[in-house]
Amino acid sequence: MNKEKALIIIAVLLISVCLSGCNEDSNKKDDINKFIGTWEGTSFFLNETTDVTLTFYEDYTLKQISEEVHIHWFNYKLDNNCLYLKFPELPEGYDICYYYEFSNNNTALTLTNESLDTLVLNKI
Repeated sequence: MNKEKALIIIAVLLISVCLSGCNEDSNKKDDINKFIGTWEGTSFFLNETTDVTLTFYEDYTLKQISEEVHIHWFNYKLDNNCLYLKFPELPEGYDICYYYEFSNNNTALTLTNESLDTLVLNKI
């Protein structure tokens, strides 16, 4: 009888762990969907500001336009509340982490990297 109880408890724990992992994947997908589209705003670095436009695509690519002139392409991924940006030409391990926070009904986005800059964006 004790073995049956132990097996039931173990089964319940395993199911709980599996379901919590599914929930994390669902939350990550929800966050990715919030990013998709075009965002305009300002990058703040030291005492300088730069106008930026970011367009997130469903294929996990991102186009950044700075000052309406400079265009950069990145691959992106989400992990642990961090938006990782990577130049496709660089090897693994050269990702840039921006912590992200949505506000204003997911139409405002703040990206923060303590070493680089902070971007304050609005969805257009």
